[in-house]
Amino acid sequence: MKTVCLSILLIALSSSLCAQNLLGYKEDKIEKYIEKNNKDLVKDTETRNEKYDYLKYTDGFSGTTTVYFFLDANGRCKRIKKMYVHSIKDEIIEELNRNYTPAGDNKWTDIKKGSKALIRINNEEWFFTVTIEPASK
Repeated sequence: MKTVCLSILLIALSSSLCAQNLLGYKEDKIEKYIEKNNKDLVKDTETRNEKYDYLKYTDGFSGTTTVYFFLDANGRCKRIKKMYVHSIKDEIIEELNRNYTPAGDNKWTDIKKGSKALIRINNEEWFFTVTIEPASK
């Protein structure tokens, strides 16, 4: 029973971030948003990549969610990549369907402040990703 309750809690916590399109947010605003709204996520400062400027968050030891906020030269979010374990895929798709406009198989759109974003799911062998990026013009 404990395992079932813990699984439900992890699904609820990890999927709550799925609905948030933070494109255009500055680094400090993203950090404040996560701190206030996603207390289950922990900022990972151990891993760095010299090629990309990004913020990385994980859900700690449960290992179900990893989120990258890729930043431009001005420190604004230009792309979001969320990696999830397959066991929570149905819940993530339900969340995407509730919060965005379906635009085909594994695709959704969002319009925020006049800017259109494309949200996509890509399946990998061990996980799946949700990518949010500006829609091509």
